[in-house]
Amino acid sequence: MSARPDRTGRQPRTEGAGARLAALAVGLGLLWAAAALFLTPHAWATLYERDLPAYQSAIDAFAAGHDPYQAAQVRRAHGLPFIAPPFVWLLYKLAAHSALRPVFGTALMIAGEASVVALPAVLGRLLLGGGPERTVLGAGMFFTAFLGAGVFTALVVNNGTPLYALIALGLIPAVTRGRWLGFHLAVALATAFKPFYAAFWLVPLLADAEALRQWRSLGLAVAAAAATYVVPLVAAPALMAAWLQTLVRQTVGHERLGDNLFGAMVAQPRHAPWAPYAAQIAFSAVLVGASLLLGRLERRQRIAALVMVAVFLNPRAMRYDLSMAAIPLLAVAAGAATRGAPGALAQAFWAAVLAGATIVFSTDTPADGFLYAGVAVAVLLAAIIASHAASPGERLAGMP
Repeated sequence: MSARPDRTGRQPRTEGAGARLAALAVGLGLLWAAAALFLTPHAWATLYERDLPAYQSAIDAFAAGHDPYQAAQVRRAHGLPFIAPPFVWLLYKLAAHSALRPVFGTALMIAGEASVVALPAVLGRLLLGGGPERTVLGAGMFFTAFLGAGVFTALVVNNGTPLYALIALGLIPAVTRGRWLGFHLAVALATAFKPFYAAFWLVPLLADAEALRQWRSLGLAVAAAAATYVVPLVAAPALMAAWLQTLVRQTVGHERLGDNLFGAMVAQPRHAPWAPYAAQIAFSAVLVGASLLLGRLERRQRIAALVMVAVFLNPRAMRYDLSMAAIPLLAVAAGAATRGAPGALAQAFWAAVLAGATIVFSTDTPADGFLYAGVAVAVLLAAIIASHAASPGERLAGMP
C-alpha cells in the first residue's frame, strides 16, 4: 500500500520571531526549574539508579544458580525485587550466562539515559512541530510536568524507559507516513516486558482508517506479545505462578501502586476495599469513551491524545510512565485552545500552565494521582468539546 507523503496534519501557521523566542524562553525556563527543583540535594537524591539494583540482582542470582523470583520472596534488592514476567526472566537468564553479564548494569544505564534524551526530542518534533524552540519547549515539559516526571525517569533507570523510546521511534513512520509496522513491533516487545503496554495498540486502532486496515501486522504483533505469556503458562506453570506471587506481593502487599488514580485511591483509608478498583474501572471507561470521540481532532492531536490515554490506562503508572504523557498532554491542550494547528505561543502558554499546575498543586504523595488523572481527563474533554464546536470547514480540514 502506498503511503501519503505527509500525514502529520496541518502545519503551524507562519510565526514571527517573537512567538518563537517566547516559546524558547518558556522551554528554557522550564528546564531551569527542573534543575533547580529536582536536582538539588534533598530526598530526590535517593532516587539515583533506584531501579537498577533490582535488575542487577536478577543477573547475579542467575549467575549464582538461583531463581530471582524465589530470592525476591525473602530478600528485596534495595526495596525493589525482580518482578518482570517469565519472558524477561528468560532473557535475563541468558544475559547472566553470556558476555553481557559484566557490563549489563552499565548497558542498561546508558540505554536509559539515551532514551531520556530521545523521548522529548522525538515526541516534541512529532506532536508539537518543527523548530528548535518547540524541541526545547517539549524537553521542558517532559522534565517538569507531573512533579518532575522526566527528571524522575532519568534518575531511577527503569527498564521501561527504553521501551517507551522504541514506541516513540515507532511513531515516526506511523505519524509521518502512515506505516505502523515499527510501532506494532515496539509495542509487542514492550508488552512482553509489562502487560499494560498493550494499551498503546489503542493508538493505531483509532488513529485513522488507514492504520486500521493494516490489521495483519497488528494481529501478528498482538499474537507475538500474547505468546510470551501463554507459552510459559502452558509449558512452565510453576514459573508463571512464581511471577504472579512476586508481582502481587510487590505491588499490593507493599503498596507500590504508582502515581495514577488507583494508587491515590488505595492510599485513602476512608472508603470500602473495593472502591479503588471501581474507581479505576470508571476512570478507564472514561478514557476509552473519550478516545472514541476524538475523530474530529486534527490527526496529530488525535494521536497525541491516544498516546496520553494509553499511559493513563495503566493503573500502576509510575512517574516514569507519566513522563511519556507530558508532551502529548501539551499537544492536546494547545490544540484544543486554538482553531487550526497551534502556534508556538499557544504551546508555550499551555506548557507553563500545565507544568506549573502539576508542580504547584502536587503533594509528592499518592494523592497526586487525583490531580494527574483529573488534568488528563479535563484536557481530553476540552479537546473533544472544542472539536465539536468547530465549524464544518474546520472539521473537514482536520480529518485525514
